[in-house]
Amino acid sequence: MTTEAHVINVKERTDRWDSFQAAWKDMPLTLNRRDAIKPDGVEVLDVYHAVFLKHREILTTAQKLGEKHVLIMEDDAFPGKDFAKHWVNIKAYLDARDDWELFNGGMLMIRDCVDKIVRLDYPDGSDPTMLLGVWRGAMAQFVYFKVNPALEKMKDWEAENKPMFDGWYSKKLKTMACIPYLAIQKDGYSDSAGMHRTWEDRFAFEEDTMKSWSGTM
Repeated sequence: MTTEAHVINVKERTDRWDSFQAAWKDMPLTLNRRDAIKPDGVEVLDVYHAVFLKHREILTTAQKLGEKHVLIMEDDAFPGKDFAKHWVNIKAYLDARDDWELFNGGMLMIRDCVDKIVRLDYPDGSDPTMLLGVWRGAMAQFVYFKVNPALEKMKDWEAENKPMFDGWYSKKLKTMACIPYLAIQKDGYSDSAGMHRTWEDRFAFEEDTMKSWSGTM
């Protein structure tokens, strides 16, 4: 069974959309491209505001349709090793529970801010998935929301001076992360930063660090 994934993509970045589809074509996801909101410097000050507003727009539509969970991805997300196996296991665990509001499948800067560890094992004895309750972290290339509670708390964004959304999420919502990562951000030109960014080494380093820390190696 596949999961619907709403993929935020700037209309002009057809290169990113083509690369994304190629990277995820064999995964248990149904990819639905969603036009990114563009900053106008007035109502939408920057790309970070634009992404948050797109998240809230997608969640609002999902709520009207009666959907309980929504997966949103960014178009530079790249699948981690054994993505399908880990995602199916994680999704089954999350969908049966109410003690979370956001799951982030590729979260950086979570060392020393973990308050819960759940080990998801496999019958074949392969390395487990570690689900982590966290209260700080960043990045949002693979985020899975519990629609109703997330939308309720998102109402406070404007009142709290429109903070940078990814770090705000982990403070505002009951957030779960995971090791190994389900998705990283590929190196490449970033519209949000206006420059070529290199992330892959950072993800590899933090994943290895967290594996050692959580005793999964």
